[in-house]
Amino acid sequence: MAPGDRDGDVEAAADDLDGNRAELEAVLLDDPFSVHLGAQVTAWGGGWAEAELTLADHHTNLARIAHGGVTFGLGDVVFALSSNSWGRLAVALAVDIQFLRAAEAGQRLLATSRERHRTRRTAAYLVEVRSRPSDIDSRSRPSDIESRSRPSDLSVEGDEAGELVASLHAMVHRTDRWHLGEDAWSEAWRRTH
Repeated sequence: MAPGDRDGDVEAAADDLDGNRAELEAVLLDDPFSVHLGAQVTAWGGGWAEAELTLADHHTNLARIAHGGVTFGLGDVVFALSSNSWGRLAVALAVDIQFLRAAEAGQRLLATSRERHRTRRTAAYLVEVRSRPSDIDSRSRPSDIESRSRPSDLSVEGDEAGELVASLHAMVHRTDRWHLGEDAWSEAWRRTH
């Protein structure tokens, strides 16, 4: 077996999440707050996630721009998804946010989260929330949640990148509990993830 083939097998196994991708997705997407917020998960994989939200009037504050809680909430949705994506229950330890630009009703926000570092007990994530004009969204919106290999960079390129609205740095505690129960995951998976 060529070294490249072995790497492909490792990536394929990670995308399949030890044979539990569909069941784990059902658990991860059953998030009442995400539904209440109006966030739509567009893609996720081991250690990363993306979600979108079209800002409505009820998402704005007194200045009629996106409420900070909405921006933070969308970032938290992808943070939770990416940090729990390996199957191990993870809970937030710390999150800090920098609000960099205002977004208005009618704009679409795209939030991305990617794992920067993971140990058995903690993991760190970079979350970015960007605003995108709604005419771009209709061309690029996937019909179903995408499954793909973990990207090295989740940034959208070119005109579709939009403006950076907020940046979050986040850390989780990784518990000994497993989504779907410990028996759903192989010993090798539990040891490495």
